[in-house]
Amino acid sequence: MNNVTKIVAAMLVLLAVLLGGYAFVLATKPAPVAKPAAAPTPLSEKRIPVVVADKLLPGGVPIDTGALKVVELPIDPAGAYRATSDLSGKIPKFDIGPGTPVTDSILVKGLTLLLNDGERAVAVPVDEVVGTGNRVSPGDFVDVFFTLRQGQDVSRTQARLLLSRLRVLTYGSASAAGDAPSDDGATMVRANNPPPPARTAVLAVPTADVNRLLLATQNGKLQLVLRNPTDATAPDASLFPEPPPVLAGKSGLTKEQREALELADNQAYAGLELTGLSGGATKRPAPVVQYRPRPPAPAPKVESNTVEVVRGTKREVVGF
Repeated sequence: MNNVTKIVAAMLVLLAVLLGGYAFVLATKPAPVAKPAAAPTPLSEKRIPVVVADKLLPGGVPIDTGALKVVELPIDPAGAYRATSDLSGKIPKFDIGPGTPVTDSILVKGLTLLLNDGERAVAVPVDEVVGTGNRVSPGDFVDVFFTLRQGQDVSRTQARLLLSRLRVLTYGSASAAGDAPSDDGATMVRANNPPPPARTAVLAVPTADVNRLLLATQNGKLQLVLRNPTDATAPDASLFPEPPPVLAGKSGLTKEQREALELADNQAYAGLELTGLSGGATKRPAPVVQYRPRPPAPAPKVESNTVEVVRGTKREVVGF
């Protein structure tokens, strides 16, 4: 056996002794005491303040902040509000039950909020000429003129001011509320494409004047005329005869009921004829019904040697 073999053998013996000693130490070492497993720590949930209805919020009625409260929820609904003051005066589209988050999607938005009391939004057809060279924009004030041709007689064609100082709510795809779609109902996707030509305009019209505008739209030609918004002049309609309504008030009305006939909604319900709009109508007098009493039936002629016999409602003459 050479020296190299002896050295390798000695190293192996030494390694075996070391491993045996390590094994002895591990065998004699006391077993470690098992520690109880720690309970899992719950993750802290993030709570978000959200405004919810504390009472029933009726649809179509401005919200009273006293009917709201702020609660903390683990979710954040889209369009939710953080403070009740942000919802003061806003109008829900439909009833909102207690505990329901009040979100932006269930609130009234759009042109309806731009209308004043007693106004209605009415759409009229427009083109480049009607819209003053398409220079009309939402928020402008316009006068509405109309031309009317009556039959084939050119001499009876007329043009006059129909309505004065109306607000423009939309013109084509542009809206004062910023949410009106384009005339064809499609959203403009490509910014490089020019907007389509305007075909409609929506005007804020007093309720009592809607009939005039509808008749003129269907039977004549409209023209929107721009005016300065600071110009508050308007025609005095009391200087001209009032066209008769389609429906006249009933007879026998009380004083309060006769006064109610002058309200804008009742005037709109009474209607307007085209002849009244064109100025060719005269007020029709109310029909007079004459009562003619029926003459009494003549008494039956009683001859001599006869007697009148009455049986109930039957009368006859019997001879004897």
